[in-house]
Amino acid sequence: MHIFAAGMEGRRKNITRIKRGLDEYFDRILPILKKLHPSDIADVLEEVSPESRQRIINVLPVRKVSEALTEMDDELDAATLLKKMTNEQAARVIEELHPDDAADLLANLPENDLQRIFKRLPPEDEAVIRKLMSYEDDSAGGIMNPELFKLNGITTKHLALQEILHISEEIEDFYVIYVIDNDNKLLGAVSLNNLLRASASAKLSELMDTGVISVSVDADQEEAARLMRQYDLPTIPVVDGDNHLLGRILFDDVMDVIHDESTEDLLKIHGVSEDEELRGTWFEAVKSRIPWLLINVFTASAAGFVVLQFRNIIESLAVIAGFMPVIAGVAGNGATQALAVTIRRIATDGVERTEVWKIILKEISVGVFNGIVVGILVTMTALFLQNESGMENSQPFLLGLVVFMAMVGNLFVAGFAGSAIPLLLQRLGADPAVASSILITGITDILGYLMLFGFGTALLL
Repeated sequence: MHIFAAGMEGRRKNITRIKRGLDEYFDRILPILKKLHPSDIADVLEEVSPESRQRIINVLPVRKVSEALTEMDDELDAATLLKKMTNEQAARVIEELHPDDAADLLANLPENDLQRIFKRLPPEDEAVIRKLMSYEDDSAGGIMNPELFKLNGITTKHLALQEILHISEEIEDFYVIYVIDNDNKLLGAVSLNNLLRASASAKLSELMDTGVISVSVDADQEEAARLMRQYDLPTIPVVDGDNHLLGRILFDDVMDVIHDESTEDLLKIHGVSEDEELRGTWFEAVKSRIPWLLINVFTASAAGFVVLQFRNIIESLAVIAGFMPVIAGVAGNGATQALAVTIRRIATDGVERTEVWKIILKEISVGVFNGIVVGILVTMTALFLQNESGMENSQPFLLGLVVFMAMVGNLFVAGFAGSAIPLLLQRLGADPAVASSILITGITDILGYLMLFGFGTALLL
């Protein structure tokens, strides 16, 4: 059975073949599984039956198993696989992991399962993992790794190199030496490059950069990601309120944060609750989506009520009703564009109080300009309707003027609402991605119909 192929497409084919032939050709596939990257093993574990998962875990090396479990989709809850392992096997898996990965894996286990695993671990390991589990999942502390390389400022280059050789097998992927005082307070950082260039007797306090960027342990994980992106940092130290050095966050952890947060925001913008799992059942999907659909029914009903108040103009000039979806649809898209840009700005760079009106005025300006361009095109369409609709000679121009004013006005509203509402929600402490989309769509629909039929009543009847 031919398994290996080159490139990304080949990788997908390899994994697919393994999934399909696992039960029938397990003995032949096992050597191939052992050669796969842990991420690829995780892909296999996610797709096969629970029985096959357990069979794979029982025969693969512990190190491969531990790394594969951390790569599995969160929704599949890899921790449940630990529950089916023997106490010794589960403990060996945890020992192979970095403390932050171990904490993430154990976070969803009940206390009795934690106890049986921790009994097989050194007490100091349990203390570190439990401390990490005490931090909020979406905080800097929740994703930090307490394993780092730190030395007192009085340490010389010669002694620092000896420490590096001594501890390099225990700490992976370190790029800097963090310099601390006797109270474990962060003073600065020394890059390995600067350390190697220095004289043997130079002290770390003389080589360190005192302007090291750090993040608070209680800060949101998005803040850590923003700082690392802004300052191009491969790693960032985590400190408490008194500047005590607690751990570090690596770039691979931030990549996971960016992926998770972007997925969460995308779902929220489209009215899907963060509680809904992408692999969840239809019932879970209905339960998470129905509240937003009910809110949408309310806003749509309000827009329908507005339309009913202008029955006279619709009956007298039915052609105006043909522009309803144009006014609402274009403004809805314009509002969504403003919303997406504003939420991205909030998520990546943050918004200072002094920048609020600058952002709102920018989106209003964009909306008005777009409204003028689109309004002119729609006005030209209205002028062509003269022969088809039987309107009086002056009415095609007036109809075009009505549609033009409604289009410009509603895109003004779209720019304002698309930027102001998420900023207001953020100021109130709410998540701007959750309700903004539905609120903005309702606003543009209601005000768009009010302007279309209001201007139409004033100019055409």
